[in-house]
Order: sequence, then C-alpha cells, then structure tokens
Amino acid sequence: MRPVVLTSLLALTLAAGCGPREKIIVIREVPSANSADGGSNPIASDGPEPADPNDSDWGIKSPTDTRAYAETIAKVMGMVGDSDLQRRVSQRRLSVVNVAWEDTGRSEGSSLGPNISDLSLQVRRKDENGNFAAAVMPVIRFPNFTDRTGDIPADRFFIRVNNEQRGFSSNSPLKSVPLTDVLKNIKAFASRPETILGDGNMLAARDSHFLVSAQAVFLPIPKTGKAQFNPVLFNYQSAPGSPAVLAILVTRQGASMQVIENKSEDATAAGWGQELYFNNGGQRTAFTAERKSDVEQRIAAQGGPKTEDDKSALQKGADNLFLIQIPLKHHNLGRLGGPMPAPAAAPGGLAGGGGIPKPKKSAPSSAKGASAADDEGAKSDVEQAVLGHGPNLGPFNEGHSLRLERDPKFPIRITVQFYKATSNGVASDIDLDSIARTIGSVYEHADAVGSLVVPEGDPRRPTAWQKVPHEWFPW
Repeated sequence: MRPVVLTSLLALTLAAGCGPREKIIVIREVPSANSADGGSNPIASDGPEPADPNDSDWGIKSPTDTRAYAETIAKVMGMVGDSDLQRRVSQRRLSVVNVAWEDTGRSEGSSLGPNISDLSLQVRRKDENGNFAAAVMPVIRFPNFTDRTGDIPADRFFIRVNNEQRGFSSNSPLKSVPLTDVLKNIKAFASRPETILGDGNMLAARDSHFLVSAQAVFLPIPKTGKAQFNPVLFNYQSAPGSPAVLAILVTRQGASMQVIENKSEDATAAGWGQELYFNNGGQRTAFTAERKSDVEQRIAAQGGPKTEDDKSALQKGADNLFLIQIPLKHHNLGRLGGPMPAPAAAPGGLAGGGGIPKPKKSAPSSAKGASAADDEGAKSDVEQAVLGHGPNLGPFNEGHSLRLERDPKFPIRITVQFYKATSNGVASDIDLDSIARTIGSVYEHADAVGSLVVPEGDPRRPTAWQKVPHEWFPW
C-alpha cells in the first residue's frame, strides 16, 4: 500500500485490499480442451456458457472445469497472505506483493511522484453463474517503497520486431534490433503509423542508460493447460487524450506498443488500469502462458521444432516479458495529473462514488495462506512458463491518433518479468532461491544499482530525475 499525503487520495485502494497504487495484469480462463469451442475461441465471452446437451442434472457429479480452475486461482492468490511464504521471501530481501510500483518518476522519500504507474496480475474468469470474478495474483520483487533499480546501458537491449507487419503469421521471420533503433522512430515499427502523430522519436539525450527492475510473476496454470492474460497498466498521470506513458511489451514473439490513456473502454473487469495486448500482424490478441514441460513434450511428439516459433519456445527468455514505459509530455489532467478510475459494476470490482473506490481492509493473513492451508502437505510444482499469444480479437491501435512527444525529464523504465506456473500456490525454498538468483541476474548488467527513492550515498545516477535531493513534490 502506498502512503498518500493528499486527503482526496486516501480513498484510493483496491477491492482486493491493496493500497491506492495498483497495476493489473488480466488472465482470461481458457475453456477445457474437450469443449466444443476450445480451439477456436479460448477467451471467455460475455455471454453464458452453453450447456452440454449430454450432461445429466442428477447423480454423482464431478466438479466443473470452472470450479476447479477457481480453486487453482484461490490457492495462488493466497500466496500473498501466506505469512510463512512472506517470511521466507523476506529472508532473501524480497517481498511478495500483488501490486508492483513501476515508476519512471517518483519523489525521494515518497510513494507519489510526477510519473508513477502500478502493475500487477489479475486473473479474470467466469464463475459457474456466468458472472465475472477477479483475483489479484502474487509477484516477487524488491520491496515497493525502496524500489531497488539498476541503470543498464541502453545499447545492451535488443528486441524482436516484424510481428507488427500486416499479414504476419507464426511462420513469418522475426528479427532482432537494438531497442534504441525502435525508439528513434517508433512509426517504423507500428502496424498503423498514421495513428502516431509527431516525429516518432522517443529517444532523449539523457538515455545513455535505462532504469530497470525485475520481478517473478506467478500464474495459476494447472499441471496441463494454458492461461490467457493481458498485462494491464494504470498510470496516475495519464488521461483520455493526454497519455503520460507509451508502453511497449516485448516477448520472444515480438514487440507491441500502446499509449496509456486510462479510457473506460480499455479498463479491466475491476475497472482499473488499461489492458495491453500482443500485436499479431495488426490484430490484437491476448498473451498466453503454458508450462515449459508441456511445450517440450508437444514439440518432441511432432518430431522436433518445425518452425522458428517452436525453436524460440525452447530457448532462454521464453518466460520473459519486458514492459517498457516511455514518459510522454501531457496536459496534467485530473488528480496527480491524471484521472481516477471509474466505478465498476462488476462483482468484486472497485466501487465508490465519483470514480474513487472506497477503502477496503485487507483480510488478516494466517500463518499459512490459502495456498498452503487448503492443501496441507502439497508439494511445489512451480516451473518456468512459456509465453505466446492467443487468437485475434480485433484491430490493434498504437497511437490513437494522438501527438506523442517524449518527456526528457524522466528516464525510460524497463520492467523485466519472469513468469512461473503453479497449480497450488506452493513455493519451496529451492524455488525461492532460484527466483532470487534470476532477479539478481538482471541487476548484474547494471552500471549502478540502488534506490532513487531512498538513496544511501549513491553517486549521481544517469537515470536520476530529481535535481534537488530530498525535495518533496518538485513538480
């Protein structure tokens, strides 16, 4: 929870018990493999699920796939409230949260700043009554407030492109290019360059280094199956027609860029944050994740990799997603230079008048959260996830016909995510040691590591934006 000093902001909180800062990633439940439409449309629709005419309404009935998946979600969600897990993670100088503060401009000693964003993972599924239910998933990272980051030279980042080209398919070749080349002319890497007004140059003189953080994200993936999800971002300064951030998502399958406006039509089921999509040849799709062991077995069964996509699914980095935030000049609309989220009508969503959700107290954490208490003696089945994308959902729009101009006051921030699959929310010490090493490996590339929020005698970092040390609210 971010401490807030402005009275009007004290009302901000998440329905899940989080504080005023929240970013969301949305996962949509995938229909069972034996369902009639499982192959053609794996994303849950808004209408009721059709009944199977062969189902009986009496006798001994097995739990539905919906209920079973809900139980998986509950176990993974319970990791945040598991005090034993929190203790073991804390021993590694990390924390378990369901809201990550990923800011390009936060003031020293404060939870606020002139360009701040929230990121998290929210599972979105339909319950057995056909209603949407939401649950926020756990993330392991360095503590939010101190926000340990690294300054990594800009010329070390390479991303895959060409997925944005019209007519792109899984058999089309991707190419790796320096991230700086993309930033020099983002229009050249857009499906609809006409939606981006301005010269398209997002590089600034300060960009010798990028501000980088790393985290591990847990997805509720059964021992077989696939999850579909959308990264969701809420930037406190962005407003419709006045984005404060351009987001670029990067996976093994390519790069996808969208401006963050916080429009109501782009909001999640909980009414908070903007859903982000994969750009599949000019069409938007959800992201997918499945267990690496399932991917390996499937590719082995077909006699080995048949496509470049098969090869990349087996390579290092198949579990990575990079969220790149590029600060933009904006019109300082609304609170904190941006609007508050609109009230949501969805069950379990945010509620409150005037677009400001009412606070909710967090449920007290037990010695063992739902992840352990509900399944005593369960063993960890955590493993690396492999990211992909789902079916086309409609046209992809990068710039929304807005004039985009880089704000050079703030650094570009890159959040490196490592996705983990779990069916029961149990993480062993071996899992946690591996996660700690993986997160730490990102910072090994940095020329400087520390906190811009709580600096401890750090030398002047190239990503620092605050000119007067310890100045509160310098904007």
